[in-house]
Amino acid sequence: MSTFAVTNASTGEVEERFDTVDAGRIPGILDTAHKAFSSWREVPVEERARILGRVAEIFSEREDELAGIIGREMGKRLPEGRQEVQLVVQIFSWYAEHGPELLKDTALDPMGADETYVRHDPLGVLLGIMPWNFPYYQLARFAAPNLLVGNAILMKQAEICPRSAQTFAEILAEAGVPEGAYTNLFLDTDDVPRLIEDFRVRGVSLTGSERAGSIVAAQAGEHLKKSVLELGGNDPFVVLDTKDLDGLVEHAVGLRVSVQGQVCTSPKRIIVADGLYDDFVARAKQAVEALTVGAYDDPDADLGPLSSEGARDGVVERIRQAAEDGATVHTGGEKLDRPGWFMSPALITDIDEDSDLGCNELFGPAVMVYRARDEEDALRIANASQYGLQASVWTDDLERGRRFAERMEAGMVHVNEHLVTQAGLPFGGVGRSGYGRELAEWGLKEFTNEKLVRLNEQSFG
Repeated sequence: MSTFAVTNASTGEVEERFDTVDAGRIPGILDTAHKAFSSWREVPVEERARILGRVAEIFSEREDELAGIIGREMGKRLPEGRQEVQLVVQIFSWYAEHGPELLKDTALDPMGADETYVRHDPLGVLLGIMPWNFPYYQLARFAAPNLLVGNAILMKQAEICPRSAQTFAEILAEAGVPEGAYTNLFLDTDDVPRLIEDFRVRGVSLTGSERAGSIVAAQAGEHLKKSVLELGGNDPFVVLDTKDLDGLVEHAVGLRVSVQGQVCTSPKRIIVADGLYDDFVARAKQAVEALTVGAYDDPDADLGPLSSEGARDGVVERIRQAAEDGATVHTGGEKLDRPGWFMSPALITDIDEDSDLGCNELFGPAVMVYRARDEEDALRIANASQYGLQASVWTDDLERGRRFAERMEAGMVHVNEHLVTQAGLPFGGVGRSGYGRELAEWGLKEFTNEKLVRLNEQSFG
């Protein structure tokens, strides 16, 4: 049984509880969503875009309040919470501005007809299953494009983020999204298959763990439903050369511990060329030890708490096991003796590429540095992963960076930047990181019927 509750990550205290949806209500919820889809799809796209623009305005107006909600729920520091709210504003604004043009019919070569084109029609009711690390952004990047298309959405948010999920739905309703076109569900995980198997649900998108993704993909496949998966990452951050090692180290450490390292695209494997490695590690140790841990609303804190007690304890245990297996823990990686889900940020080297930390995502504030003999070895290490979400390479030579980036195996590759997401950029990975794309034009059309239409005058001669 899923338990939806707000447990303040900075204190460990339960502040609110929410009732799950009774299984007997599910057929009625589906009826409402399906009826809403039938009318919502007929609303002119310009009006749907206007409503999305109003959603953006409300999020901007309530920025501080919204940041505080997710700070309590999952420990996100207030500055990072405000940044997330502004990203939501950007997403809804982008689709409001660009979406209607992108959804216009696509003209094709008539190929013997009088006219041939493709319509981008909505599919119907969609199910979203979203995680806790970006409680608003994850919902927005699925909801905004699909509401604009004319789909209806059933949204299951993570159990630890019920207040933000409910608030998100309330904002959409206030902006003019009709009842049933977007429905927040405090749904028991065991009831998810009942939604996927229903003929009115035409697709499902999940952001979460590989295990959850595998289960949902199997269920969707069994019932011939389209699915999109955004799963984990073990993203490489390759340092080939730099004229500013101090600046690069500070930047790398800051990116890695953003949101306490609980980001799918966090640079989890920092791979440094041999000539820079020793100095990089020495400076990284100083940078990690200079970080201040504090509550989500502590203005002096560089890191907040992890999202839950189990998340914190799991990260601490995996670091302990890595040290026992031969990795070097230079600093940190320990549970802090205070209320809330706090740990000290860690710096780890000498990680066996085939070990747990070498192969699997670590969702916590641990800077993990690998030594590469040369550029080819750096590329080998970077690509020696079954994940393929985001990757980056750092160099003062942009052409060198371009050549290297084009050989990296990931859904998103950057030169001299990392942890990047914007409304106009497609987001998604390959391999164990999932499939499909969100955001930009690609996310807009993932759940559309790309319907071919051909027009011909009647002629039988």
